[in-house]
Order: sequence, then structure tokens, then C-alpha cells
Amino acid sequence: MVARLLDRFFLFIISREMGIVMGVGICIAMVPMLLEQLYSLRTAWATHPSHEQLEEMERLVDGLAGILVAGGVFLESRETLRNMALRKKEEKDATQVVLNQIAHHNGMGMLLVGLFMEIGTALIGLPKRVFDISGLERLIFGVCFALSVGAFIIMLDFVKDFARSYWGIAHHQEGQS
Repeated sequence: MVARLLDRFFLFIISREMGIVMGVGICIAMVPMLLEQLYSLRTAWATHPSHEQLEEMERLVDGLAGILVAGGVFLESRETLRNMALRKKEEKDATQVVLNQIAHHNGMGMLLVGLFMEIGTALIGLPKRVFDISGLERLIFGVCFALSVGAFIIMLDFVKDFARSYWGIAHHQEGQS
């Protein structure tokens, strides 16, 4: 009984519809985070940022990075979850194969972007006696902002491809998305 409920839950959360809802939700949630990063880089950091400003920006970027890593791992796991729920080794439905490829490709992109952002916040959080990056914080957060914009584009691409699959036009080929 529990196994059947879990199987249905897995199929529900990895469905095309939930993928689109999740992708749109992440994009909507990212907008204020991107705007806050941009605002901090443009205004509050005209001079050397205070310790509080650094910590606030670090928490924002690290939080977004965590969401991207978790979302990326989830998307990458779509095929595995589907196969577990349906108790089969390999997908035969052509549409689901394409959706799995889209999810894996975009999930890997989100995961990598999130990991690089976490590296940036880890560098900033290191004690100065270990690695003094004083004065480079703005550059690192600028790179994290660019990565955040890239993650936003990845999520839009994911939503677009999942939505296009309803019309059979989401042919995910090497070098295209």
C-alpha cells in the first residue's frame, strides 16, 4: 500500500505538468533574488561593503545556490524516479525519453551553476588569515549574479521545452535545446 502511494507520488511530482509548474515557480521566485543582487551590486556597494552587507549578500546567493543544486538534482533524477515508480529498467515512451533528456540536461546545468555559486560564497566566507580576498567580494558576487541569470535562462529553457512537448516539438538533440 505504501509502495503504491509512493509510486503515485513519484509519478505526480515528475509529471510534465508539475515540471512546468515547478519551473515557473522557480523563475518567479528568482526574480526578486536577481533584482536584489543587482541592486546590491549597483548601489549599496559603491564603496567597500560593510560586514553586514557582505553577510546578507552571501546568504542570498548561498540560498539561491542551494535551491539550484536541489532543483538540479531533482530534475536529473526524473528518469530514475519514473523507472522506480513504474518498475521498469528502460523507458519506451518516446515523449518520456525526450522529457527525461530535457530534465537531465537542464538539471545538470542548474546543479553546476549552483555549485559554482556555492564555491563563490565559500571563498568569501573563509577567514582572512586563510585566504584574504578583501576587495574581490564585488567581483565574486558579480560572477554569482551572472551565474544566477544563467540559471534563470536554464529554467526558462526547461519550461519552454516541457511545454513544447505537448505539441510534439520538443526534440532534444545534441547542441540544441
